[in-house]
Amino acid sequence: MRKRNVCAVLFVCLLAACGGNPKTTADSLSVIDVKSAIEHPTELKVSQLGQTVRYVPLETGDSCFVGNRSQIRICGKNIIVTFEGNCLSFDRETGRFIARIGHVGDDPQGYSSTEFSYDDRNGLFYFIRQPNLLQKYDAQGNYHGSVTVPTPPPLNAMPTDYSFTETSLVGYYANMGRQDAHHNALLLFSADGQVVDTIPSRLPALSAMTVVDIAGISVMKFGEAGAILIRYKDGSASANLAGTRPLWRRDGQLHFKEPFNDTLYTVSAGGDLAPYALFDMGDRGVRLTGDWESHDLNGKQFIVFTLEGRNALFFQCVTELEKTLNGIYDKTAGTVYMAPEADGLTDDLTGFLPFHPSSCSEQGEFASLVWSEKILPWLDEHPEAKDNPALKPLLEIGEEDNPVVVIVQ
Repeated sequence: MRKRNVCAVLFVCLLAACGGNPKTTADSLSVIDVKSAIEHPTELKVSQLGQTVRYVPLETGDSCFVGNRSQIRICGKNIIVTFEGNCLSFDRETGRFIARIGHVGDDPQGYSSTEFSYDDRNGLFYFIRQPNLLQKYDAQGNYHGSVTVPTPPPLNAMPTDYSFTETSLVGYYANMGRQDAHHNALLLFSADGQVVDTIPSRLPALSAMTVVDIAGISVMKFGEAGAILIRYKDGSASANLAGTRPLWRRDGQLHFKEPFNDTLYTVSAGGDLAPYALFDMGDRGVRLTGDWESHDLNGKQFIVFTLEGRNALFFQCVTELEKTLNGIYDKTAGTVYMAPEADGLTDDLTGFLPFHPSSCSEQGEFASLVWSEKILPWLDEHPEAKDNPALKPLLEIGEEDNPVVVIVQ
């Protein structure tokens, strides 16, 4: 029987309002003090993320219809929407449809999935093409060739997520299948497919489990992230997360947070990891020791999703596998705020529907999609909205129109 490993859900993310200046360790790491904040949930507001809100209706047409379960990202001058094997680009100022970017397929220009990585320096999008390529496209849908991804041992496989330093491409290996004590988290390689360096995972290796050891499998949704929860016959449990991006660029620097690790790092061009912030989980966290597999998830909390802007860090955590919570860390004031994920962020800037951030650009702009089925009833209930200049783009939305992009910057 082939053996499989799955990483345990271990880390506590305790959120709430806590005052004071930013705390730092002796190594000058910013400490996100969540351990003392969980007992004081408070309302989250859009103004805690940014100063202005823009509403950009996406052009509607047969060639640019946006389907359900869409994902939204702001990349340079473009809004990129992916759904059901489609990748569409729109102008971020006007919402005008620009192009369909590539396609899923086995032909020479096809890719395996619409999940992409964006290089803000050259404006190109990189799509995974199994078994060892990244296909490159621009926002106008033009093909720019491919990059060969090296697949060194012990995994002998492609990373699952990508980003960029000034001189290298960086791939991240998802947290699964790790029996080797020397497993890697990151792979740095050149544009011509040569390995530059590897960075080991900060997580210890897990003990092996076989399929016959599994008692049950559950698929769960936690805010913007998803999880596959596996319970074993010996009483232990583990989970894999999906929907979160471990690598992101902010103002020219590459940042990294490995799932199930509470530290945020900057990745240098030479492959060094420099920690710059950490979540202080307190006593309910699980330490990174050799015995780190969870035998009881009750009472535990863990981070499932993070978005980092220039002045604020937005994140989501799960408590006891039942509730998902939103959190905001004010990087200047050092305060942490928490509220139930379903509440969203109160729009105290334009007075519209609650904001549910789902992505963040390299420049720190938070974004989400809102559909006409929510916009139109709200407008009916708030006739005064017609007098609010900020909400003017919403007034022409029809029932069959594409969604509106909400941008907080």
